[in-house]
Formats: sequence, C-alpha cells, structure tokens
Amino acid sequence: MGPRRTWLAAAPGALLLATLGAIPAARAADTFTAPAYTDSDCQVSFGGSVLGLTPDMIGSVVGMPVSVSATPAPQTVVVVSLGQSVDQADVRSFLQFCGLNPVTWTDVLNPGDPAPALGSEATLDLTVIAALLPANTTLKTATIADGLDFLSALVNAGNACGLDGSDPTQWRRSQLDTPTGGCIATMSYAIFEQSLRYMLTLEGLTTTAQQDEYIADVEIVLAGLASSGVITLISSGDEGSGGCQPWTRGVRDVMAPQWPSTSANALSVGGTMWAPPTWNGAAITPTSYVPGATLMPVTWRNWNMGSDCDWVAGVTEWPGIGTTGGISAFATRPDYQDSVAGIAPSSTGRLSPDLAALAGWPTWLVPIYTGAGVTYSMGTSAAAPLIAAGLAQVNAALTSRGLAPLDNSGGAMDVHEVIYSPAFASAFNDVTQGTNNLWSSDLWTGPTPVTTVSYLQGIGFLDGSANPTANGSGTMTGYSAGVGYDLTTGMGVPNFSTLAQLLIDAQRPAPGGPPPVLQQLPAPDSGSCDLTITTYDWGGSSSGGWTKSWAQWANDGTGGAVCTRTLVYSSALRHWIVQR
Repeated sequence: MGPRRTWLAAAPGALLLATLGAIPAARAADTFTAPAYTDSDCQVSFGGSVLGLTPDMIGSVVGMPVSVSATPAPQTVVVVSLGQSVDQADVRSFLQFCGLNPVTWTDVLNPGDPAPALGSEATLDLTVIAALLPANTTLKTATIADGLDFLSALVNAGNACGLDGSDPTQWRRSQLDTPTGGCIATMSYAIFEQSLRYMLTLEGLTTTAQQDEYIADVEIVLAGLASSGVITLISSGDEGSGGCQPWTRGVRDVMAPQWPSTSANALSVGGTMWAPPTWNGAAITPTSYVPGATLMPVTWRNWNMGSDCDWVAGVTEWPGIGTTGGISAFATRPDYQDSVAGIAPSSTGRLSPDLAALAGWPTWLVPIYTGAGVTYSMGTSAAAPLIAAGLAQVNAALTSRGLAPLDNSGGAMDVHEVIYSPAFASAFNDVTQGTNNLWSSDLWTGPTPVTTVSYLQGIGFLDGSANPTANGSGTMTGYSAGVGYDLTTGMGVPNFSTLAQLLIDAQRPAPGGPPPVLQQLPAPDSGSCDLTITTYDWGGSSSGGWTKSWAQWANDGTGGAVCTRTLVYSSALRHWIVQR
C-alpha cells in the first residue's frame, strides 16, 4: 500500500502488445497533437531526455479548461493525504514559474494529529490539481498522520467537505460547505485486496472479526460520502495486476485489484501512457517528449522509469510499473456496471477501474518535495486528481448555466451512471491497446526485449533454465486493453469539454416531451429550504435544489414562505432532472 509515484532511472527497453477479449463498443482510440510547453523554461531535460509536462499541457489533451457561461456555484475539492504533507509555497512557486495561476488551499488535519513530514505523493497530487480548478472552487487537503488508516482519512475528507462528525449515516448534502456545487474528494492510496488483512495487522487489528469490522466501516464512510453527493476518486494502483513483493504489493500468481478503489461508492481511476499511432507495443522507456507529435493513449506499462514493485523486498526493485485493474473479491458488481459485465461473465465482482488518464510516459513535471529543484513523477495518483479537476470543471460549466452538477448519490446525474451510459460514450476516448502484464516473457525475449535473461537470473527472477522462479510463466499474467470496457483503463479517457456539452444538452427539456414541472411546498418552521424530503423525487430525480419562492400561499392560503424547484425531463438520461 502506498502512494503512486516513480522517479528517473535511464535505460532502454521494449514492450510488446498482448490481447484479451473485451466488450465491443462503437468507439475508437483518438489521436491528438502533443501540446507545446506554456513556458520554455519548464521544458526540462533529465539524462538527455525531455520528460515531465505541466498540468495545463496534460489538461488540454482531455478538454480542459471547460467553458463556463457565468459565475459557477461554489464547490469544494479535497485532496486526501495519508502520512504526508506538502509545502504550499514550493508548489505554487513552481506552477507560477511555469506560467500558471494556481489556487491556494487550506490544510485540514485530522483532529489531534501532528502535521506529517513533507512527502512526494502529496506534492504530486497538489501540483496536478492546483492549477486546473475552475473559478469559485475551494481547494483543501484532508491530512492524517497515519499512512495506513483509510478509515480516518476518509472521515477527515468528509469533514473537509463540510459533513458533520464521524457518523457517516448522519451525513447529508445540506451539511456540505458548498451544497449546490457539491464536493469532490481524490485519494491516491490503495492496497491489493489480498494484502489488506496483513496491513491491518500492522494497525493492531489482529483478528478476522476486527478486520471485517474495519473494512465494513470504510465502506460505510464511502457510502455516507456518496449519499451526500460527494464524488470520491481513488487511484487503481501502479503495480500491474499483481505479482510484486513484499506484502504491500500483492500476492504472486493472482491478478488482483486494489481496495478501496474497488468500492462501488468510489470512482476508480487507472492509468495510460502516450504512444505514436504506429506503436506496436514496444516499450516506452525514458524518451524525449516532442511537442507537435501525433500521439494516442495506450495502457500504462513502463520499464526502467522507476517502480513501486520489489522483487526482493528492500533489495531488488522490479523495473516494471503499470496500471492496476481487475475483478474485486470484496465488492459485488454494482448495477451501473451491468452493461459491461460480459468482460467477466463468470464473476459477480466489482470491475476496476472506471476511467483512466495519464499516469506514465511522458510523465508529470513536479517540484522536489524538499524544495531543491524539479523532477518528474508518474502514477495513477496523478491520474486521479486530474480526473477530479476535470469533473470540477464540468460541474462549474453546469452550475454556471443553472443546471444540476454530477454527484455520487445514485440519481440521474450520478457520475457512474453517466460514465456507463451509451448516451455519453462519445465523451470517452476508448483505449484499445496495451497491457498491464509486468511479468510476461516478452520483456526478456523476442525482437524487442527490455531486459536480459542474465539480469533476471542475477536477481533471482529466472532460474538456470530461464523460467520464472516460484511462478510458472503461464500464471504471471495481466489484463489487456480492448474495444469498449477493459480491466486496464475502464471506459477510457474523458474529454471534459465534450462531457460538459453532452450533460448541458441532456438537461434541456426534450423536444416533444413532457413540459417542465414546478414543485412547491410550504417552508418548514426553520424557514430554510435546505430540504432532504424525497417525496417529490420523481422518476430518478435527485433530492435538493429547493429555493425560497416569492410565493406566499402557505398555511391554507393565508400566507407563509414557500420552497420551490423545477424538474425537467431528459431524454438522454431518461430521468427527471432537478433544474438548479
């Protein structure tokens, strides 16, 4: 378990494409033009190769910024950090040096915790997100001192959104600091499901009953966040589909996803890298980035660019790194994934990830967290805050037009429902090439091997006959991208401008459909229209959206405050929508 990051290590290599079946869909991988540097001073060379892009460059490839028509409703974005903090001055200075205008943020420490030491993960997360948020957005960090305690971290994230106390069953959207615009939380920490119980023993939870209670409590928190509308993004992981040592990296022979990104209440974010259209699966090792080149997203699997994997714990780093995905043994597949269930017809487990974004080459340029220069970094923990920033921009575009934002509460504007709806498929760039198999023999055999048999024998991975030790070559596998949903990149890479426009169009009254419906009811004794009543939630519409009316017909017509809202029918969503 741990943060998703990697650092510079120069070596040549190659990567071969593997294929597995996937669910067909009427989408294809799009190409794009590699963006230029906003400021030439930030075109930095590492070991002779230009690596590391600034957030605005990567954001431009996924449709950011998104146009707003007026001032958007206030919203909140929370970056969850376990066991690390960040130097705001260093991150802001770096982004400003690169010609960007980052927002400031507020640190929300877990009550009673000391501020943890500065760390590379927190620095990466804030570098990615601070320069990409729309106007009227409050940015916070929800920080805890314990680097392993998901439960406390997520409760603190809810509190940072404005939710009251530590009992998630009592959380309500009306408690949010920004209830109209909502709250988005992003967390870059997860652990292989098979390793979780061992991790919990380190937290003092030594019995199965204690561990089951902890896992259930985390799910209760995620459900409480979701019912309050909070979108919680969690990175899917950087260790392929399993096979790393030590216990924090999963169990060999098992293709496993990482929890809690596999929670049905989370949005799981996988990783891509960029490749030319002629890419044949050959490895992308430290290679100079060329602005203006034609590129496309493929499944992230790098070699010799740093790694989160150990082959021999604390001794030998495995040179491979790539996006994690798979089928959960913890969480049952949610209804919103029914349309893609054919990818794993013999399983009822939750599929991960949901979406993907840049995690590997050409990487992210970031300040070194100690304040001594810049480096480059990668991982799904960069992809998750990028998606969070994009969703915040989509919601700003919606609320600036008086429309309902995306949330996580299960209604028509639930982010999962939108991602898996055919009505919005054109907003997601389907990733159809690449594999997250970090152990395949194509890495040391064939016309473009990335390493040698003698090297792998020297670290104990291969025996004297060039076969993997402790594993058969047939059991060390991974997943591959394909047309439609796959277990490496989910539904693909969003284009947030396209998604925003589709959601704007979807919330317009359907031509020839039912007319908008005005709903009104007497205001409660408190006088507030911050209502949680569900009686009027017709046909999939969400709760909330009530405001004070000029009307005064309450109390049997004798006068009194009235709360009002309007529902419109969306043919794209096939639901009634609260017009905000």
